[in-house]
Amino acid sequence: MPIKLRLITLYSYISNQYNTHLRYFCQRFSNNSNEGKFSDVEILTCYFFSVIEEEVFKIKKIHRFIQNYWKDWFPHLPSYQAFSKRLNRLESILPMLVNSLVETLLSGHDLEQTDRLIDSMPIILSKGRGNGKVASNIADKTYSSSKKIHYYGVKLHMVSLRVIDKMPTPELIGITKASNHDLPPVKGVLAGLKNCKVFADKAYADHELEDLLYKNNNVSLLTPEKLVKGESPYYREFAHAFRKQWGKAISSVRQPVEVFFNWLIEKTGIQDASKVRSEKGLMVHIYGKLASALLILANFLTIDPHV
Repeated sequence: MPIKLRLITLYSYISNQYNTHLRYFCQRFSNNSNEGKFSDVEILTCYFFSVIEEEVFKIKKIHRFIQNYWKDWFPHLPSYQAFSKRLNRLESILPMLVNSLVETLLSGHDLEQTDRLIDSMPIILSKGRGNGKVASNIADKTYSSSKKIHYYGVKLHMVSLRVIDKMPTPELIGITKASNHDLPPVKGVLAGLKNCKVFADKAYADHELEDLLYKNNNVSLLTPEKLVKGESPYYREFAHAFRKQWGKAISSVRQPVEVFFNWLIEKTGIQDASKVRSEKGLMVHIYGKLASALLILANFLTIDPHV
């Protein structure tokens, strides 16, 4: 699909979503959604088009890209400061757009019988042991054992459908403070599943929950075995080989969700939020990048033939 036709397709989709339901969630921030002849739909189109087409991730670079190469299509493009301010006003509708895209991706799947993959990843506002100040209501500091760094930020959680030989299909995406444990945010989702297997890492291991899910819902929560406090050195040595092979088996099944996160980072730069300066800006960064990735996965734009 030619690039101009992709831009038109994107604009049409965003316009339809905005006029159907998204505008009802942002009117409280703006009494006039077409301020200065440049509409909210145009702002969102410029943002998503820049991220998807050019892999331009920072707001200033997004504005510069449209200014330099697409000004004829957006003649009323405001200044960078006004563009950034208007975009932040729309932060409340981006999670709604992500939900709509997730629903589109889930259509056609048998949600009751499909296995799930669960994982989380850090979104980093700053690295180091110091206390951050940006978005302190939703962000805090912690240590990431997978990345071996102290960071200030949030944690992105995802429950996804396992699709054989393909990247998983997101079913639930949410954020918590960085220091929050991985399991509590997804417990409610797990309780609603039936007749499937759920593959996760050690952070989600909970024998009581495993028993409850299997007994009530025929759901198997499968995680690598944790070491048991107080077990004898002899038993630990005896169980080592099994735990190692079991962990490898779980990891091989979980690999697609790690591939998805790596693809998400590469395509959108979502993990690096170091330029964010406000809570609204952080929400735009997270859910704007998620929406960009889901637009690709939902094939609203034919951009990457390998997706």
